[in-house]
Amino acid sequence: IVYSLGVGDEIDFDLAIIEQYGVEVFAFDPTPSSIDMLDESKLPERFHFQPWAVTATDGSLQFYPRLKKDGTKSEVMFTMIPEEETKDDVIEVPAYSLSTITSKLGHDRIDVLKMDIEGAEYEVLDGLLESPVKPTQLLVEFHHRFVENGLERTYDTIDRLRDAGYQIFAISEIG
Repeated sequence: IVYSLGVGDEIDFDLAIIEQYGVEVFAFDPTPSSIDMLDESKLPERFHFQPWAVTATDGSLQFYPRLKKDGTKSEVMFTMIPEEETKDDVIEVPAYSLSTITSKLGHDRIDVLKMDIEGAEYEVLDGLLESPVKPTQLLVEFHHRFVENGLERTYDTIDRLRDAGYQIFAISEIG
């Protein structure tokens, strides 16, 4: 069972892992462009999509478009962190904790949890550390440039994950 948080505008990893290993992928992304893209895609039976945000607690979240390097608003990437230029473009989305999601989907385990969620990974990992269901393997893209004290938060989160028994297998050289 693979949970893929933050679909964005591509599902190459998700499709490849289904094809290579025959796993069930459960993808989560509440952003309008991801929902539209997946509605228009022919997807394998083993790909399951929910338009939910994943967070530490159940409720709803406010998302804002990310600003691209050229100063225009992204139609694909959203964040919980508003910028002056995006604060009026808020969308409210349903959000659930990993505990709630595993319960809703009837899962007692997560083999792989992959996340690329634009700065929300810290809160999700906080919730994961409190969850009774611990993924066997984590694939995390940290976005410390988006949050206050981000690099410090990244190191702190990694320390807490190590304390919970996780080990670092690899770190991407792309930063």
